[in-house]
Amino acid sequence: MDSTEKKLRRLWDGINSCQTGSLRLGIHHTLEWHVAYAAPASKALVILSHCPADDLGSSKSITTECNRRSDGNYYISFQLTEKRQEDVFISMCSNLIDYSADALTEKEAIKRVEFRYREWRRLMEYKNPAVLSDEKRRGLIGELLYLKQVIGQGKPVHEALSGWVGPDGADQDFVYEGRWAEIKTSELSSDRIDIHSIEQLGDVGEHGDLVIYRVDPCAPEADGAFTLRKLVGSVLAECGGDIRCVELLIGKLNAVGYVDMELYDKYPYKYFRNDIYDVNDTFPKIVRTDLRPEITTCQYSLSIASIDGWKRG
Repeated sequence: MDSTEKKLRRLWDGINSCQTGSLRLGIHHTLEWHVAYAAPASKALVILSHCPADDLGSSKSITTECNRRSDGNYYISFQLTEKRQEDVFISMCSNLIDYSADALTEKEAIKRVEFRYREWRRLMEYKNPAVLSDEKRRGLIGELLYLKQVIGQGKPVHEALSGWVGPDGADQDFVYEGRWAEIKTSELSSDRIDIHSIEQLGDVGEHGDLVIYRVDPCAPEADGAFTLRKLVGSVLAECGGDIRCVELLIGKLNAVGYVDMELYDKYPYKYFRNDIYDVNDTFPKIVRTDLRPEITTCQYSLSIASIDGWKRG
């Protein structure tokens, strides 16, 4: 079965971009969706609804409108104004449709569209919505694998997501019951990890876990191959339809620059194992008191073999 994104692309390809008119998206949904061209080569997604949308606001690359028609229905449109953002725009349109698909009423569906569009607008204003680099993809994979492990051990999903504090700007990736965990993802053959700040492994007396995931790019047909997109989908499934959890997860993903795009399906990975290290006062790390006050930032690397004495189990 084709994804919503593929259906949208096919419909837009079926319209003469230099003419007016629209095509209805033939899906089971509370809202009526159409694709159109607002201007030559300027794609638009349109909702016809009995309910209006609140002021959605526009961005540098997307213009929105909500107008009442003569028949009393509302014409809500999202219009692309920057051609270079076309792939992101199509992914956003697909996400708006899918996110609101299980709403029971038009009013609820419109509220979901409003919420998700504002998340996308904020992302597109403050982040570069490009595909994450291999290093960032693997880093996010490690954090999501750890998150799934925490949920699998019985922690409630909302609590597990709330403890994922790295995307919020915290020094470490996760904090639960006062103990932190810093996640590193490296290739199987790598012999070192990089520490990007003085605070990343805690200060004196601040004990936590360093968790190293071994993840390599692989062929799509490799045993156990998966993509970041599929991993995100499996974490979304853990939310069980709880809107609070879904919104919290999407917010965290957006904060690190991830948006749902089919392009991520082109990058398969294979997970091998993870090792946990106890970071205590004897663990080899640099803390603030080790440095002169003139030094404001510090990055360094650790030999993985040299910290074997702190490996748990």
